[in-house]
Amino acid sequence: MKKLATIDLPRTNTNALEVLACCQAAAERAGAEQAKIQTFLEDAVQGDFEHLLRVVNTHFEISIAGS
Repeated sequence: MKKLATIDLPRTNTNALEVLACCQAAAERAGAEQAKIQTFLEDAVQGDFEHLLRVVNTHFEISIAGS
């Protein structure tokens, strides 16, 4: 599966809304199709924070900020 974009996530103090906003903005900057972004967002909010991170890992290349 082709990743939507690369995102930078902070090491600590990250909440679900920050992660979702970061992902959406990165995907839009990368020119991802709006339908794919919407599918990601709908899947990402279907569970707990761990589910969100698994979905993010599936759809995005992750770079940890500060590393």
